[in-house]
Amino acid sequence: MTEDNNDKRKKGGRPRKSSTHRKSKTIGVCFSEPELYAIRHRATKANLPLSVYCHDAILNGVIKERLNKEELDTLRSLSNMGNNLNQLVRTSKFLSIKRLENEALLLLEEIQNIINKLSDDWKNSKRKKF
Repeated sequence: MTEDNNDKRKKGGRPRKSSTHRKSKTIGVCFSEPELYAIRHRATKANLPLSVYCHDAILNGVIKERLNKEELDTLRSLSNMGNNLNQLVRTSKFLSIKRLENEALLLLEEIQNIINKLSDDWKNSKRKKF
């Protein structure tokens, strides 16, 4: 009877990945010294570990560098402004209409500037392809 209870209990932990999603196979690739140096240099420029760089290069053929600190700061400030807008809407019942309009217009202008800056950067493809 105790065996039946043990079979019915759920096992803990993360469920196993299917064999199509599990990364259990490895491929050995040989490089000469200059080739390995070039690949390491490219992975470093892309701010990626060597294995991730090679994996992406093989599967996608296109590798772009990660967002730089300036772009991350810009996205973070955009997120903060979204939070400010949310707080402004929540407190709108306590503010006068004119004050609410002024604060909302200032916030909207800042958000538009950031969106325009980001879209210009990404349209002009300032992010390098490796």
